[in-house]
Amino acid sequence: MFNLKASYPYQPEINQVAFDLISKTIKNKKDIKNILDVGCGYGLLSKQLKRAYPKLNFYGIEHAKEASQSSQKILKLLRCDIEDISYIRRQLKTQKFDVIIFSDVLEHLYDPVDIIKSYQSFLNQVGTIVVTVPNIANIFSRLALLFGYFNYNETGVMDKTHIRFFNKQNLKQLAKESNLQIIAQKYDSILVRWFVPFIKIFVMNKGSGNILDRKLYQFYFKYLRPVEELLSTLLPSLFAFRLGVSLEKK
Repeated sequence: MFNLKASYPYQPEINQVAFDLISKTIKNKKDIKNILDVGCGYGLLSKQLKRAYPKLNFYGIEHAKEASQSSQKILKLLRCDIEDISYIRRQLKTQKFDVIIFSDVLEHLYDPVDIIKSYQSFLNQVGTIVVTVPNIANIFSRLALLFGYFNYNETGVMDKTHIRFFNKQNLKQLAKESNLQIIAQKYDSILVRWFVPFIKIFVMNKGSGNILDRKLYQFYFKYLRPVEELLSTLLPSLFAFRLGVSLEKK
């Protein structure tokens, strides 16, 4: 049987939903200077943002050694557990941020509401928190459950490191419990993203290099991405792979 998981190495990707929400915030607020990427991983999202907005200051928090070694070349990095709020507060001192990013991070935490509340102390009064999470209620997950499957994978919605699962409704509940209001929403579609692993296999078999720079992947973003956005906008509860929201204090 064809083993998709073993057919290509893990390739970090840009979280386009987060990028779009952050870009919208930056364009709507002219006085943004400092952005904090919590659980920044390899720093790819901040790298893309830095290219688009070179005058802004980018900070990151990451605990994983390999990822932090890569991200520290891109942003001002604090290497520690993102849940160690006391240590982070001592290091940041009086530093405040205009945007705080949780890009596919909250699903790895036991108490995401507590973390969101804690990080609000690092947020400017009119600052924005951008959150993206995988959508467990997408149509493929529902069909899998219908037929008795609940299998963890190396990546994706059913990533084996996920502790919490989100859908559109409990993401709204998270905002409410965190005393924040949703000011913007963004989704991408599970239907087109289902083909991404096959694109990865094809690209990786054609040679080495970053998948983000390959023509086939660029074709995907140029021509298939609009289809994703249309489908996910029409019925996000079923067709969204990733749910994204921008949050602000009430």
